[in-house]
Amino acid sequence: MGVRGLWDILEATAHPVKLEALAKKKLAVDASIWIYHFLKAVRDKEGHALKSSHVVGFFRRICKLLYFGIQPVFVFDGGAPILKRQTIARRKQNRAERKLNKNNNKPLATAEEYEKELRELREQHKKDVRDADEVNAIMILECQELLRAFGIPYVVAPMEAEAQCAELLRLGLVEGVVTDDSDAFLFGATKVYKNMFSQSKFVECYYAADIERNLGLDQKKLIALAHVLGSDYAEGLPGVGPVIATELLAEFYSEDE
Repeated sequence: MGVRGLWDILEATAHPVKLEALAKKKLAVDASIWIYHFLKAVRDKEGHALKSSHVVGFFRRICKLLYFGIQPVFVFDGGAPILKRQTIARRKQNRAERKLNKNNNKPLATAEEYEKELRELREQHKKDVRDADEVNAIMILECQELLRAFGIPYVVAPMEAEAQCAELLRLGLVEGVVTDDSDAFLFGATKVYKNMFSQSKFVECYYAADIERNLGLDQKKLIALAHVLGSDYAEGLPGVGPVIATELLAEFYSEDE
């Protein structure tokens, strides 16, 4: 998920970069978010995940990277920290309770309203099926097997893939991080490529130095924003969006507290 609304704040600092300009660059690729995207996005009519969607999606994206001469190093999650698992479980419980309360408080309806409610329930069922699906070990192994067939290197992170990507960049082993997860900045990534696989021939490049210079947000302040907006590790403040969050940060943030 990343930090809720953070990309909206950072958008003004994005640099458009032609994909051809990335030729021969070694980039760390957040592989785990790929599998998650394919699992959630590719569905049959009943809302169930297609069996090989992650492999097909992986194959197509690998081909695009290689076509533009990019040298990818894929990074997989090693596991979710306890705090992240607790936050995700709490969100699922809250969603379930909200749906239950909504259904229990509905008054009696006309035939037309019942028909409308039935359609809504069917759509909700598809959404519930989608949300219930999780990335599993078999999916990850299948994608890793595909990478071995291509001869492309990959690593399994001790925990979060974004953190390992940021560390590879810090060590100078790669020249940037490919991810749509804004958590990468919180882990110290200084150069992030976003929307690599849109239909555009350009990719959005974000530099931590630009974010700090133009927005006044260094790594510590980004972490503070994550607490306010909500992230994989924090619920955030109810009703607080990017604008109010940045105002609160400007008014109350102190490194000493």
